[in-house]
Amino acid sequence: TFTCKKYYFDSLVKELGLNSTPGNPTYTPTNLSASEIIDNHKSALASFGFDTTNLDLDLPYLYCIPKMHKNPYKQRFIAGSSKCSTKSVSILLTKVLSEIKSGLQKYCSTVYSRSGINQMWILKNSKELLEHLKSTHFSRVHSIKAFDFSTLYTTIPHSKLKERLAKIISNAFTSKNGNRKYKFIVVNYDKTYFVKEKSDSENKYTETDIIQMLNFLIDNIFVVFGGKVFQQIVGIPMGTNCAPLLADIFLYSYEAEFIQSLVSEGKRYLASDFNFTYRYIDDVLSINNPKFADYLSSIYPSELEVKETTETNNSASYLDIMLSYDTDGHMNTSLYDKRDDFNFSITNFPFLSSNIPSSPAYGVFISQLIRYARASTKYTDFVLRARRLSDKLLSQGYVCDRLTSSLRKFYGRYGELVIHYDVPLSRMVDDILS
Repeated sequence: TFTCKKYYFDSLVKELGLNSTPGNPTYTPTNLSASEIIDNHKSALASFGFDTTNLDLDLPYLYCIPKMHKNPYKQRFIAGSSKCSTKSVSILLTKVLSEIKSGLQKYCSTVYSRSGINQMWILKNSKELLEHLKSTHFSRVHSIKAFDFSTLYTTIPHSKLKERLAKIISNAFTSKNGNRKYKFIVVNYDKTYFVKEKSDSENKYTETDIIQMLNFLIDNIFVVFGGKVFQQIVGIPMGTNCAPLLADIFLYSYEAEFIQSLVSEGKRYLASDFNFTYRYIDDVLSINNPKFADYLSSIYPSELEVKETTETNNSASYLDIMLSYDTDGHMNTSLYDKRDDFNFSITNFPFLSSNIPSSPAYGVFISQLIRYARASTKYTDFVLRARRLSDKLLSQGYVCDRLTSSLRKFYGRYGELVIHYDVPLSRMVDDILS
């Protein structure tokens, strides 16, 4: 996508509040120079035990990418943090928070199996959602609702983020009765784990260490634009390594607290209405709970704005899946691609005339067929996507015979994905490539 330079520049100026524009309370100018900030970072990182010899000596630069599927067009603002001075602590926190999140998911899974109440809404991806939808719980659907958070990353209050994450981290180190369960968390190159007492590893950290590093990172979010330095005083920047985990666990803390409060108040029946709620970062899906929207203000903090994005009374798009149900309550899924709504054509998938080997190029066809089959309940939806793709690839220099061979490979190797279509290979070839 090509973006007008002036529009791009003006968008960043407006976001930061430069040149007398209204601006965003997320950012504030700082009197500190970039070198002073980096020196402070070096000192803090050294106190945490990091080797600062080869520390990246840059601050993140702010840039934006267009969100062309929005009407009117919007921007997603990102802090380019690939070589920033806080990257090392962000990477370490990513490993720690990933291990903590994994523990939370295992715990909540056990609670769900024993109590029938689900307090873990975090979703890994749309593939995991499709696996969930195979359950008999969805044999009859009467409601599908979708929601998303408006500018989640730039509206999370720092005080609440630090408070919530500190509690989650503390709970990971302690037992239910409050006794110390683990003394350290060890963060190696390829593995992160908790230890009860001793560890010979040099990369071990206490609960206090992790919380101090987290607070340091949140309090030291700076971005550079046009030679000026700004501090982000609200929210977390998209672009830093641990940002998705911070947002994920922050929201989880409120979701779990809400469900637990319902149970403690004797409202288990109401808590169970939220069992089929799913959230991927800032996108929420609620199935068979038509009153979910009524409880948004009870679940999430007031600083966060959540909007409903449900398309119709019986359908909603979520991630790359379109979900719908018929008058009998039967759930149907198909692939959803927001780029289909663009009023211009998209150039994607490799051209065979480009300088790439042919085998990986034809492998793209198989990989997309797998994706289409996983998402499409109905054969007609699968064929629609596959036919559109084959036409595009043929126009980009692909050979029909090799596409046919690839389709045969797909049918033979991934038969479990298409067996419910009850369609022979010969018909599928005709429908997609004839």
